Amino acid sequence: MEQIILISLLSGLATGIGGLMVLWFGRPDSRVLGFYLGISAGMMGMVVFVDLLPASFTYGNIKYTWIGLLIGILIMSLVDWFIAKFLPLSNHLNQIAEERYYRQLAIFFTLAIALHNLPEGVAIGAGFETQEKLGIRVALVIALHNIPEGLGVASTLMLSKLRSLTIFLIPLSTGLFIPLGTWISILIGEMVPYWISIGLSVAAGAMGYLVVKDIGPESMKLHRLLGQFGMGIGILIMYIVYQLNH
Repeated sequence: MEQIILISLLSGLATGIGGLMVLWFGRPDSRVLGFYLGISAGMMGMVVFVDLLPASFTYGNIKYTWIGLLIGILIMSLVDWFIAKFLPLSNHLNQIAEERYYRQLAIFFTLAIALHNLPEGVAIGAGFETQEKLGIRVALVIALHNIPEGLGVASTLMLSKLRSLTIFLIPLSTGLFIPLGTWISILIGEMVPYWISIGLSVAAGAMGYLVVKDIGPESMKLHRLLGQFGMGIGILIMYIVYQLNH
C-alpha cells in the first residue's frame, strides 16, 4: 500500500512542475497550453478505452461497469455544479481590481483542480488493484496531465502579483488530493465486493468526463489546430507505450 500511495503522490506533485515552469519561463501562451492539453486529452482517452473499460469488464460484468461509469460521471457533474454554484466568477473587470479578479480566478482553478484530482487518485488505486503495469500507466498519464493544470493555476497566481513561493506551493498542494483519492480507493476495495470492476469504471467515467467536458474543448478553444495535433500526439504516445508493454 505504501508504494502505491508514494507513486500516487509523485503523480500528484507533477502540478508543481507546472508552477516551476511559469516561474522560470513566464506565463505560457494559448498555443502552448492548447497543444499540451490536447496531448493530455489524447492520452487520457486512450487509457479510458484501452485500459480502464476492458479491465472493468474482465474483473466484473456489464452491470458493474455501467454502475461505475454512471457514478464517475455523476461525481464529476456534482463537482462542476458545486464549483459553479458556490464559487462563481465575475467577468466584469471594470467592476473590481484586476489583481483581485485574477486572485479570485486562481482560487477557482485551485479548488476545481483539487476536487477533480480525487477521482484521478481513485483511478490510480483501482489500476494498481488490477495489475501493477496498469496502475503505473494511469499514474504516468495523470502526472503528465497535471503539468498543464499547474501551469494554469500558477499563471493566474502570477497575474495576481503573489510571491514566487506561493505561486509554486499552491499548484503543488492540489496534487495532494490524488494520493488521498488513491487511499480512499484502497479502503473501499477492502470492503466492497467487485470494487475492482466498479472502481475501474468509476475512474473511466471520471476521466472520460474530463476529456469530453473540460480538457478536449479547452484545448480546442485555446488553439484548434494545435489542440487537435496534440490529441493525435497523445494517442500516438500511448499506442507506442502499449506496443512496448506487449
